[in-house]
Amino acid sequence: MRTRVVAALAALLLLALLVPGSSASATIGTPTTTGDLKGYLVVLKGEQTAEGFTASVPVAQVTSLVTSLAGTVANDLSRQIGVLYVVSANPTIDETLRASGLVEEAAEDFSWKALPDAPAATFGPPREPAPDPADDPGETLQWDMAQIRTDQAHEIQAGRRVVEVGVLDSGIDGRHVDFLDLDGGSNVDCTRGRDSLAALPPGVGVGLPDPCTDNQFHGTHVAGTIGARANGIGIVGVAPNVTLIPVKVCDTSGYCYASAVVDGITYAGDQKFEVINMSFFVDDNEFQQSTEFKCSSDPIQRAFRHAVERAISYARNEGVTPVAALGNSDQDLAHPVDDTGQPISNECEVVPAETQGVIGTMSLGAGSEKAGYSNYGAGMTDLAAPGGHGTTGDCATTILSTVPFGSGYLCIQGTSMASPHAAGVAALIVSQFGTLGNDGDVKMPPQQVEDYLQSTTVDLGLPGYDECFGNGRVDAFRAVTHDTSQVSEANPPCPEYAE
Repeated sequence: MRTRVVAALAALLLLALLVPGSSASATIGTPTTTGDLKGYLVVLKGEQTAEGFTASVPVAQVTSLVTSLAGTVANDLSRQIGVLYVVSANPTIDETLRASGLVEEAAEDFSWKALPDAPAATFGPPREPAPDPADDPGETLQWDMAQIRTDQAHEIQAGRRVVEVGVLDSGIDGRHVDFLDLDGGSNVDCTRGRDSLAALPPGVGVGLPDPCTDNQFHGTHVAGTIGARANGIGIVGVAPNVTLIPVKVCDTSGYCYASAVVDGITYAGDQKFEVINMSFFVDDNEFQQSTEFKCSSDPIQRAFRHAVERAISYARNEGVTPVAALGNSDQDLAHPVDDTGQPISNECEVVPAETQGVIGTMSLGAGSEKAGYSNYGAGMTDLAAPGGHGTTGDCATTILSTVPFGSGYLCIQGTSMASPHAAGVAALIVSQFGTLGNDGDVKMPPQQVEDYLQSTTVDLGLPGYDECFGNGRVDAFRAVTHDTSQVSEANPPCPEYAE
């Protein structure tokens, strides 16, 4: 009976809503430039503390040098993390800054293809609410939510509006019907959103500055998994009652920018978001060593890594729990190899998923098997969550969620889809166990959130922690009840065990 219902509903949902395709506008890994203007990340010398950053030399001395080199500070994050974003037409400004001894790192900003091009069609459930607002018509297709038991969890905790989840991505379609309350209000807070692309040189970071206009489609899909409302329309997210805040770090072509990522994470700390999700730089299915792995031996990549590390440290000190996708190259991140099979040095990491303090999430299929594309690795995989393992458009094997244009939906797969499931469960944990402070923010230390997430998982694969599934599959019901009893399922396929 269920098979017939799913097939009928899938037929009902399929609409010919064409999404404009987008093509790459820059070479992967190349600097972002417009004419003679280029952007540069400048990492200052000094000490990161719980209160912020203390520079070794006066910041004014560095900015004065920047000005003398025909540069302009377009974004000043020195107080929080000791990073400046500089725009200049001087092609040697980074070399001069490094040689000055006043800074730790200086390198050209760059973009990389992080998000997939928009698919050709979307699924669209009926716009009218279902007769019973407790039932959203797309829920029948949400095998992912059944896998992590969100229905049972929502009987206890469906999220609190004061819990804010920052979605660092391509923006969120804040006008989508599935983010509307029954009274017509949206749980996407556009006023608190941020366009982290704004500091880029003119013409770079193509897209509308409104955070509630999705530059692409990816951010809206991620946001729906986290917090689509239980409003009788479409689907229901993991934490439907939390507040979603869009932070744009990726443009219309799916390119993300080092400076924007650093700004977005820092902004999350400034605003004290309870959780952030980072599903970027992980959907480039063709392995690209220069983009997927950031190596300390490369001065540009090293500057980016150090800036991200400081931003994550700052955000965590401000109460933010960061969650990220591990990537889609089927790499053993503990022993990565390049596209010729040669080992990649362990001084190279996937950022931000492997950054200290970030919860790295791998992807599961409908049978809780490792998705064939998902990265993994001992010490790198923290959690497992449903991300799909099939073909785009097949809702029985991939993840159904929202896409832009007001009422669009699409079934796709990736660790990008797994990460928001984990972020949503983290938001439920903060909603259930956090304490509301006098400043209106919900307080729960990120380390405690992480402990609750990892201690309430369902064990998969080999007993205990393993390289493939990490600490196990997230379980929303066990999380909101803080059930730490040992539960395991029969070992799903994980071909890596045979290697």
